[in-house]
Amino acid sequence: MMGIANVPYILKKAAWIVPAGFMYGTAPTFILVWGSWRMATALLPKKVYEVGDDFLYSLYQKLVLFFFENCSGVKIVLSGDVESMTKAKENVVMMMNHQCTVDWMVADMLAVRQGSIGHIRYILKNSLRWAPIYGWYFRQHSCIYVKRSGKFEEKTAINQLQMMVDDNTPFWMVVFPEGTRYNPSYPNIIAKSQQYAKDQDLEPLRNVLYPRYKAMQLCLNQLRSKMDAVYDVTVAYSDTTHEKTGSRITAPGLSAFLAGKSRELHVHVKKVSLSDVPKQEEQLKQWLYERYQIKDQMMTDFYEGKGEKRGRLDPCHETSNLSLRHTLPAFLFWSAFNVPLWMTALGRQVYWQSMLASTVIGWIWMGIVP
Repeated sequence: MMGIANVPYILKKAAWIVPAGFMYGTAPTFILVWGSWRMATALLPKKVYEVGDDFLYSLYQKLVLFFFENCSGVKIVLSGDVESMTKAKENVVMMMNHQCTVDWMVADMLAVRQGSIGHIRYILKNSLRWAPIYGWYFRQHSCIYVKRSGKFEEKTAINQLQMMVDDNTPFWMVVFPEGTRYNPSYPNIIAKSQQYAKDQDLEPLRNVLYPRYKAMQLCLNQLRSKMDAVYDVTVAYSDTTHEKTGSRITAPGLSAFLAGKSRELHVHVKKVSLSDVPKQEEQLKQWLYERYQIKDQMMTDFYEGKGEKRGRLDPCHETSNLSLRHTLPAFLFWSAFNVPLWMTALGRQVYWQSMLASTVIGWIWMGIVP
């Protein structure tokens, strides 16, 4: 029989269930509202639809941040060119080291502080295109899918990116150049990455993976004329070392993060001028590797450094608290739709039909369109 003393521990471990249920449960609601907007603007200029799409996407992502920032209790520690980043809205390609699914939320956390959260687009692995509801919608939101091998359907990607340029679509294009997550639980992936660096006569990286350049190259080639800068973002999670050995362990997933696994989230932003980003392929590869050398040193200091370096990406940092005024209206907005959809017989019927229809239509559409 479970002891009374275990109840607080169990409640803490299960703290992620309600927010995760609300966020995922809002997906059919989102697609219902978004689909209505899509049909309502079918005969109007494309820009009208895009403005509404970005607005609805921003409302959904602010709902996510309501739980991941305001309710999780995590301390957000920012460093680097944060002040410059938040001064004005910009079109950027943002590259980030990749450790876990929470990395997606980090892009939200930065973009909302600039007022650009609705403009986020992602380079995504191809398998996600089949995710119910999300996979289809992300394609509508100008996200780009890549093959698992890391090779693009290059013509499709170029067409998508060029369409964004032609339509003057605002963007934060998020790229994870490593291609997969750095996970200490999979040492074979880390070893393979390090061996590849050695084969290139380069110093192996210890706390990030060797970056692949193709996604960055395509984004830069196609979007440069509309870009303001490249944001080089480095992310580290506190409480990710083994209690006994001190060795690095896996970064928290969505549920662990919501349950308070990491008490601090550290984010360092380096704003890179386009004039400092090479256009030639070999030079770009070298530049990207050098940026990841810097990331690797920052991550190594975070886990192994002495004094002020340990547990920090930069000694000069600030704690950033996101006001509820940014996220609570989004929570209330989606709640106003969810309550009648979840609490009435007719609402539940519409809700489940929306979920089923959007999934089936999405799979068919994604099977036809590259």
